[in-house]
Amino acid sequence: MAQIQKTLSARYIFLFAFSFLLFLPGLLFSEENDSVSKWKDLDLKRLDWHSVQGFKKEYSQGFDVSGSSVRKIEGFPIVLNQLYKTPVSDELQEFTVQTTFLLDDEAKKEIFVSPIRLFLSFIGENWEIYLNGHLLRKEIHLTPEGKIQERRSYRDLEVTVDSSVLKEGENTLVFHLLGDAPAILLSEDNFLTPTNVDLGFYVNGDYTLGQDYDFSRQIGVLTNLSLNTIYIFFGLYHLLIFTKRRADKYNLFFGVFSISMAIYSLSRSSIIFDFIQDTTLITRMEYGSVALLAPLFLLFLHDYFYGSTLPKWPILLIASFSFVIFFFSLLAPFRYLITSLRAWQISIIPSLIYMLYFMGKAVYLKKKDASVMAISLFIIVFIAGYDLLDSMFFQLGFRFMQFAYLLFVISLTTILANRFIDLYRQSEELNIELSHQKLELARQKNAFFRFVPMQFLSVLGKDSAVDVNLGDSALREMSVLFTDIRSFTTISEKMTPEENFRFINGYLARMEPLIQKYEGFVDKFMGDAILALFSAEKSAVSDNSWDGKSAADRAVLAAIEMRKRVRELTEEVKEGHIKGVRIGIGINTGNLMLGTVGSSHRLDTTVIGDTVNVASRLESLTNLYKADILVTQNTLSSLTIQDELAVREVDSVVVKGKSQPIVIYEIYESDDPHIRKLKDATLPLISRGIILYKVGNFKEALLNFEQALKVYPEDIVPILYRKRCQEYIESPPVGNWIGVQHLLEK
Repeated sequence: MAQIQKTLSARYIFLFAFSFLLFLPGLLFSEENDSVSKWKDLDLKRLDWHSVQGFKKEYSQGFDVSGSSVRKIEGFPIVLNQLYKTPVSDELQEFTVQTTFLLDDEAKKEIFVSPIRLFLSFIGENWEIYLNGHLLRKEIHLTPEGKIQERRSYRDLEVTVDSSVLKEGENTLVFHLLGDAPAILLSEDNFLTPTNVDLGFYVNGDYTLGQDYDFSRQIGVLTNLSLNTIYIFFGLYHLLIFTKRRADKYNLFFGVFSISMAIYSLSRSSIIFDFIQDTTLITRMEYGSVALLAPLFLLFLHDYFYGSTLPKWPILLIASFSFVIFFFSLLAPFRYLITSLRAWQISIIPSLIYMLYFMGKAVYLKKKDASVMAISLFIIVFIAGYDLLDSMFFQLGFRFMQFAYLLFVISLTTILANRFIDLYRQSEELNIELSHQKLELARQKNAFFRFVPMQFLSVLGKDSAVDVNLGDSALREMSVLFTDIRSFTTISEKMTPEENFRFINGYLARMEPLIQKYEGFVDKFMGDAILALFSAEKSAVSDNSWDGKSAADRAVLAAIEMRKRVRELTEEVKEGHIKGVRIGIGINTGNLMLGTVGSSHRLDTTVIGDTVNVASRLESLTNLYKADILVTQNTLSSLTIQDELAVREVDSVVVKGKSQPIVIYEIYESDDPHIRKLKDATLPLISRGIILYKVGNFKEALLNFEQALKVYPEDIVPILYRKRCQEYIESPPVGNWIGVQHLLEK
């Protein structure tokens, strides 16, 4: 409690100090001014005013008020077109208005500490001001044809007056005013007359000649500017929310409403005249923005309480009529612009009545937040009604709509904050429930992809496992990699079942990442065997690491790294079943079918085609040729990195179950360094020997193979060819010899 009392005391001290500083200049100078100043501020509206049509140069000194063409003006506001009942025309209207005031000798002789200011709440459209024949300010902008080029209808105009212009006795203040005649005349002697009201002194406000500076005017300007900033901020804030959540259109309507209110309020502030010289644009801004307020507010209320349902016909009618006024205010010739204002003034009355009916119905139906918003709306409608009456009849120039709207913004902010808190609480509860569901779905999804790889779905053109149906299939060009462990049966006999599973899982866990590294995926684990696929098409789940590399390139690179990884493992493990393990890899490239097989109760994925079968046969042949990696001619032709690899031709065979021969090549890139050197050294001899062998020159071929064996005696390839050559020399083959070996076993 003591802390609160200290805080309140500090606040009161601050407010007192601020108030003292604010009024300090007046306290310091009031006594001095009272001692020397005999000047009394003049309320010009209390003086006698006269007017005459036209303007002559000598009128700058004043005109004879007793003339027959002179009219005495009874009071403010002074709308000259109405005063003279100016007929409809496109001619420029010109008037002279004057008033006089007396200045005694003491006031004239005093030393003026503060400057004298002429303050006018409103003046338009073009004009010039004279005091005792001296020009104070001129704002006449005409074209060579005598038409108004730029308008200068100012609000809250201040003109500094040189005190030397004043004289003892009678002083004459003359206004030379020019403007458009009425464009349309619908009726006479009432507010419905669409005359040009800007010609003259339209606002019944403050018209003063004095020294005292009215700080309240500047405070009013700053307040107006602050409110406009708040309105624009709220408008942009709600528009930003709408861009993120387009379902809530009330944010769009409220955002545009707020910005329209800011434009309307700014167009009625004196500060805008410092930035825009031609007041034609300001008037269009004012009339256009005010026309949008009622329909936007109604659309906001409807969408807030009734969502995306179609608005009732009264709202659509009000909105349509208001938007017509809006576009008319922006595009119509300026002479006809007052017509849009009169039309809006007539239409706003039923709009306000319907707003009250709408909110009353919302309260009756117990719509959420309707009661709080109804109170705010009642205040807005009441003040809007006052502003409307003032614009029609009183012309005092004071508008309170922007202040009422501030109260509405505060109440709406409270409503939206409460709604946000409720939504946040509901979302928290929903998130807790969804988090459990997502966790379960994630588990199911991960479990599914442990059986069916995502790349398989991508090849089938499916985004989700839910979309997969029995019989889905696709024809694709791929490189197939088939591998298993040599003599695994012998190895597994030395292990228990548990050790078998542990060994296989450890081995497969090391191989699969290498396949994935090169953008392949495992289609099947078959015991110790792996069937992997490398697509020639770019996968949606792959990165850009292997751009420019073909499917065959990636399959071969993966095979080389798998072979190196097995050799590293055997070197790391000095004891155990993995020591001495070797693998065989067969790679073939071509078209195959991917699809789903099974029944409606259970599905499985599979690949079908000769490409797969040949890859499996090649893997079996690695044991025959004592080679780690064998590839077909199709795969070799698809390689873009062939020149970077150690490759040699091994044989041309017809595998069991096939009728067409295939050429087999060995990739010995991953062999031990000393073995690779020996194979590199014998490569020319073996290649020449195979060529001679295929053309049936077995004796010359035998010499090449024997020379190769002298370099590398353990090489199985020249050993096999030496044996075949010896057999064919003794018993030459019959028929059309093409050098193809028919294999009877897999």
